[in-house]
Amino acid sequence: MTLTERRLRLAPNPLRACDLDLVGAAVSDHDVVTLLAVTSSVEFVARHTVPDRELLARLDDLVDQGGAGALAAIEILASTIGEQSSDRLNAAVRSHDSTVRRHASWRLAQRRPDGRAIPALVVELERGGIDTMHAHRTLRQWALTAPVQVLRAVTASLTVASDPACRARLIDLIGVISDRGTDELLVDIAVDRYESDAARIAALGPLGERRSSLIGESLTMLAADDDLVGAHAALALQSAQPTARSERRPGLAIAQMTLASGLDGQLSRGGRGETGGVASLVVSLGDALARHPDVAHVVTIGRGSVSDALVGPVVDDAEALSYGMIAVGDPSRPVNGAGDMWEHLPAVERGIRRVLRLAGPIDVLHLRMADVGTLAGAAVAEEAQVATCLSLAPDPHNVLESMHAQGQLDASSFDHLERTQHVWFRARMIEELGQVADRVALFPRVRSFPFLDALPHRDEAEGRARTAVIAEGIDVAAARRALDEVGSGRSAIVDQLVARIPADRRGLPLLVSVGRLHPVKGVTRVVDAWSRTLHQTCNLVIVGGDMDDPSEVERGVLVEIESIMRTRPQACAGLVLLGGQAHADVNRLLAATNVGHGDAWSPGGVYVDGAVKEEFGLAVLEAMAAGLTVVAPSTGGPSTYVDHGETGILVAPGDDLATAIASAFELVALPGRTERARTVVESRYSIDTMAGRLVDLYQPIHA
Repeated sequence: MTLTERRLRLAPNPLRACDLDLVGAAVSDHDVVTLLAVTSSVEFVARHTVPDRELLARLDDLVDQGGAGALAAIEILASTIGEQSSDRLNAAVRSHDSTVRRHASWRLAQRRPDGRAIPALVVELERGGIDTMHAHRTLRQWALTAPVQVLRAVTASLTVASDPACRARLIDLIGVISDRGTDELLVDIAVDRYESDAARIAALGPLGERRSSLIGESLTMLAADDDLVGAHAALALQSAQPTARSERRPGLAIAQMTLASGLDGQLSRGGRGETGGVASLVVSLGDALARHPDVAHVVTIGRGSVSDALVGPVVDDAEALSYGMIAVGDPSRPVNGAGDMWEHLPAVERGIRRVLRLAGPIDVLHLRMADVGTLAGAAVAEEAQVATCLSLAPDPHNVLESMHAQGQLDASSFDHLERTQHVWFRARMIEELGQVADRVALFPRVRSFPFLDALPHRDEAEGRARTAVIAEGIDVAAARRALDEVGSGRSAIVDQLVARIPADRRGLPLLVSVGRLHPVKGVTRVVDAWSRTLHQTCNLVIVGGDMDDPSEVERGVLVEIESIMRTRPQACAGLVLLGGQAHADVNRLLAATNVGHGDAWSPGGVYVDGAVKEEFGLAVLEAMAAGLTVVAPSTGGPSTYVDHGETGILVAPGDDLATAIASAFELVALPGRTERARTVVESRYSIDTMAGRLVDLYQPIHA
């Protein structure tokens, strides 16, 4: 029975004890994917229900147990009505368990303002990270009908808060509340040279979206300063200026976004920080969409410095593709990765609004990833009445299901995932956005998930499908060019690698892995497998990470790699950490791995993706386009295009990676393997094919 069918069956009935039995069974089995689906159904029927004493006692027990069951109970409580439900949610937002507090502050947004909860929510607002974001969204929602209560509590905290980051978080909320008094308060903070830069920057952002002579004069004065505050004032001043519209040729105007930093046409910072596969995709997809005859303009939104943001997207008839950067972070709240960006939701929203205004009018905003950029983009698009298309992958559902199937998901492991990756909220976020997006691009996959089955797949108003299965693609022409360039001997990256291989290890084939140095990419898993059993037969080349100035996340992965190699010194000479490379150089390296290079390494290397799951796996496709045998996770996209035992090896989460890599080397000489791999990629996974299918999906929006 699908989730929709279950809802229809239960909808006429009030919340019952037997409904909570379904929740309890999923909790006992540690089956979080089923628990998400069951909770959604129970939450649906809990609306307009006043829970009796037995139901409240059952929900209290679930909250007290913590873990996934507590999150389910909070969702159900938030959907019921009555003073007793409010009492329990108010208690939850003060819980000693940070996960319980976080989810209570999130779900309180769907209830009427409650003055008793506001002080606790302000405390959550000050904490930082995703806790700040949840409290911010709830207090912002409540301020629509109770602005005086919310402002009084926030300004009271501001008078005693001394930490710059804490003050900036409070000011972020003041900046989104429409009230005459907040204009003067924000100006006072912005011009106060005794105030911290973080607080002044937080005040400047919203001033760029407000209009008054006082604000204009203040911004003009501050923009004259040659410092960081002056740059942010200049950005706010520019945001306040009217936009001159230029005539454009007929066709779709498309915006697509990622919160990756350092985007440019060459993806020169590929593999560094958060600039990974999605960044590679949006850069090449932007080019492909701009080439399409039915597209007038494409603007790609990324993350950059204030100087980058000031440049803005350049939109004119001569150029069909532009980039618009948004500035996120401040001196006391630096952004070192996606996990740091949740609390910057207001700044991300303002940045998206600004780029859309400068690039507009926009027909469709394409969102992807279960991150704050997608959350912010959906809100801005709704506000501006811009249609959205969501690339919808069951992430993190597939991670949870895979761990459950392998017996690796228990109370402790779920608690770790929830605290570090916010899996429950992110799962709910993409489920809810998938329901309301104007168009949904689904990833190819072997099997579906309940929430995907429950999506409305047709737009009844237009009488057509609102969803389409669209495979991601790569630039196959770039892969061919790389093979030609390597064959002619023109490649600086290959020369760099040759110099890194010791004389006594020359002639061995290469094992290559490309990706960000992030725990989810499984780089340490690859290093461990290779150094344990394979180091005598091949050299390992890791491409990714900023070796000169690693982020905190990258530094953590490098420390783990160093720890592994310290216990296996005999393998150290065979490990080469090349760091992040421009996208074109990565293609050249993959091509050279396959064809070999003199006496430096022999032909027939292997590409390995060490992640436990991949939504699609663009780097795997690029390796196949180069003719390499690949090792990839069986969870997610690779299983739809890797022919196990023919073009590569698929690895289940519990399988031994070293054994899989050894099996992949055995496939290298399989007759016809290289041609089959390239044919699959070129015939089905070209970036131009992807662009064409997306335009077909977008078109009725434009019409």
